[in-house]
Amino acid sequence: MSEEKGYMRKLLALFAVTAFLVAACTPASPTTGASPAPQATATEQATEADITLSGPVQVTLWHNQSGALAKGFEEMIKEFNSSNGKGITVKPEFQGNYTQIYQKMLGAIQAGTVPEGVVAVENQVADYARAGIIVEMDPYINSKKNGLSPESLKDIYQPYIDSNRYPQYGDRILSFPFIKSLEVMMVNEDLLKELGYSAHPKTWAEFEEMSRKAKVVGADGKVTRWGWAGMGSEAFLAGVLTRGGSILKSPTEVGFGGADGLEMLQMYDRCIKEEFCYVPKGFDWQDRFGEGNLLFATGTSTGRPFIKAAFKKPINWSLFGMPTNGTAPSRTIQFGGVIAITRSTPEKQLAVWEFLKWFTDAKQTAKWSVLSSYMPVRASALEDAALKAHWAGPDVQGAQAFALVPTSAAGPSIRGWQEVRDAIFEAITKVQTKKEAPDTSLATATRKANDSLKENQ
Repeated sequence: MSEEKGYMRKLLALFAVTAFLVAACTPASPTTGASPAPQATATEQATEADITLSGPVQVTLWHNQSGALAKGFEEMIKEFNSSNGKGITVKPEFQGNYTQIYQKMLGAIQAGTVPEGVVAVENQVADYARAGIIVEMDPYINSKKNGLSPESLKDIYQPYIDSNRYPQYGDRILSFPFIKSLEVMMVNEDLLKELGYSAHPKTWAEFEEMSRKAKVVGADGKVTRWGWAGMGSEAFLAGVLTRGGSILKSPTEVGFGGADGLEMLQMYDRCIKEEFCYVPKGFDWQDRFGEGNLLFATGTSTGRPFIKAAFKKPINWSLFGMPTNGTAPSRTIQFGGVIAITRSTPEKQLAVWEFLKWFTDAKQTAKWSVLSSYMPVRASALEDAALKAHWAGPDVQGAQAFALVPTSAAGPSIRGWQEVRDAIFEAITKVQTKKEAPDTSLATATRKANDSLKENQ
């Protein structure tokens, strides 16, 4: 895996050099081979983002939605195609998961056959930008003709915008929100009450106490009920933030290598050794939760339908914010796919932007949230009648998750971040399998993470 990543980095570096040489030998224009933008006066337009679409234009969008979500997504695209009034046709193409899309994009970059729009995670967009194929979105967002009004932009939650700013590229916006989730804490309210508690834990000390109390051992000496499951990279980072720590200290140094990160791993170490943590095989922790044999779980807010599907009997359950050290505010991590526009022609670039603008308006983001369980990207989505009814009835946990969006922080949109997440996950696994002590595993993860950040500058 590390050899493959090293090869990909070298390949992208080669693309970057090639793009520079092409730009140096080509007359100034937005894209080599692109059709020229329509002429305009200073009062009409200043950039490609201000042009007027005057004829049919088709663009391809590579995405990762499958099954029922793909059907819903493609139905929404059909609606856009038939109603946009600008002759835009978006052609959706499923290309697998994020990793599979990334691998296909590397080949497409080399072949010069990239789609006009692509779903990705932010660190992948940072890699694509290094190859010189990504369109900056700031001019489109700020365009007086085709952009977003200040009120409309403010309606999109700031963490969602922040995650699309790329510090290695001057904090420019190089992508736009597509699907958003949060790391959340889930609780079996019935079990919490049975244990004698009337409120969710406010601190990690209270959380650990409640989790330990939930443990039940059967006559055969095996644990049959657990306090917590779901310690992953996002839960770890949320734990660091809620202890007053940071994700990054600088562009080349992570912030989780100190006491805050160590305390999170030490708590997990105690949980494993005292066996009040359930160690999942894949997603089977959802079965334990559905059986009523798990008090707390950390995981993605988008997993709500899968949790409900695992219920063996009705369970009163909720989502709530992460506990803290008692002084830091409750924080969490937000994550999910974005869409980037690749360099093509001014008309096609604007066509993809027009789709993004439509898909993330209040009506569509509310509709997509009901269909997919992802978080709406706009605050005004709460005014949508269908979403209100959905969250008031069958999915009250959706509203609970949405209330946590303002407390969320975006993971860094930088090259090398996936390797950082891999290093964190490796440290957690070593603690979980009792192969290393928390301090040793954290030190190794910190060194690997910092090395990755330095290599990807």
